[in-house]
Amino acid sequence: LIGIGFWPTATCNKGVEGVIDSIRYVNALIGVEHVALGSDFDGNVSVPFTATDISQVTHALQQAEFSDAQIEKIMGGNIKKLFLAYLPAN
Repeated sequence: LIGIGFWPTATCNKGVEGVIDSIRYVNALIGVEHVALGSDFDGNVSVPFTATDISQVTHALQQAEFSDAQIEKIMGGNIKKLFLAYLPAN
């Protein structure tokens, strides 16, 4: 699973456009089942938008013609699947 970072050195671009370009690239390379968000909202790097603005990513994915099912996977479904498969149950 590849988490797409939101900071410019991770996406080669500032803002949502860079995030979407990176998501497109990974999707084309290995498929949407292997794409996740890697926001790094923990404060170690400066990101161009905050967690409260995450809807910008969803909207941009819709504009980029990703399906609802693909968007669900990218926006959290893939990481949820990974956690359920590999984290202990208790």
